[in-house]
Parts: sequence; C-alpha cells; structure tokens
Amino acid sequence: MGSSPAPAADSLDSATLLMQLRPALVKYFQRKCRNVAEAEDLAQDVIVRTLACAQLKSVEHAKGYVFRAAVNRWRDRERRRVTHGTEVQWNDHASFGRAEEVSPERVLGDEQELRLAVEALSKLNERTRDVFMLARLEQMKQAEIATIFGISVSAVEKHLAKALACMARHLRR
Repeated sequence: MGSSPAPAADSLDSATLLMQLRPALVKYFQRKCRNVAEAEDLAQDVIVRTLACAQLKSVEHAKGYVFRAAVNRWRDRERRRVTHGTEVQWNDHASFGRAEEVSPERVLGDEQELRLAVEALSKLNERTRDVFMLARLEQMKQAEIATIFGISVSAVEKHLAKALACMARHLRR
C-alpha cells in the first residue's frame, strides 16, 4: 500500500523514443544536405525542440510529430539559405509600371473563400487535415506522407479523397 503507483500503460518516455528515432532523423537530413555534421545538428535541433514543446500521446503521434518537425526544420533552413544567400542588385534602367489594381470586391471575395476553406479544414479530423496539408500545401509525395504517419499509400489516398470531398461540400454552400 505504501508503494508508489505504477506508471500508466499509455505513458510515453519521450526522451527514449526520440533517441530511437534519432538515426532515422539523421539519415533524413543527410539525404537532404549530404553533410553528416549538419545532419547531426539538424536532427539534434528537432529532438531538442520536440522535448521542449511537444506533448506526445502515443508512439504513432510522436513519429508523426517528429518527422513533420523535421520536414518543417529543413524547409526553414532552405528558406533561410535562399533569402540570406541572395544578393539584390539595383537596376537603374528597369522600368517600373503601375502594378495591377486590385479591387476591394476582389479582396473581399478572396477573403471569404479563404475563410470558407479554413472552416472546411477545421471540420476534418486531425490525421486527415495533416495528410491534406502535407500533400497540398507542402507538396509532399503520398509515399512520404505514408512513411511519416506509418500508414499505407492507399490510406493516404483515402484521407485526401475525404478531405477534398469535405472541402468541395463546404465551398459549394
């Protein structure tokens, strides 16, 4: 009676799990940057950020979160590399015409469409929404998404079909 309660069966040792995922993270970054030291640094960054921020509920959730964080970290690095590595030069001979005027009606219409799309996305379950966002916004391949979530490519296709059907229904209203 005086002993401490046993840990819950669903509790997750985040640090141990992340150390198990670390080799896969390093390989992912190494394929991207072709530099072992940089791959190690990027993997370490993802692990530290995950430990600091994430509330990992299950092994499946943890894997999805970690590899989504890895993809985001890589994209941030590439954006930074492109923006900081670009030199801007002024061209004195360039002609600067007026930009196309955008009417307030067009802006309002675009804002309404965006609001409807966001509402439709909020009606999707988390997995379907994440699959849709990775496929459409991040332009990831279905096989990559399947690997991240530990599901089949067929399941990814079903999530995408479900998301598109929901978006179409919502936007038709």
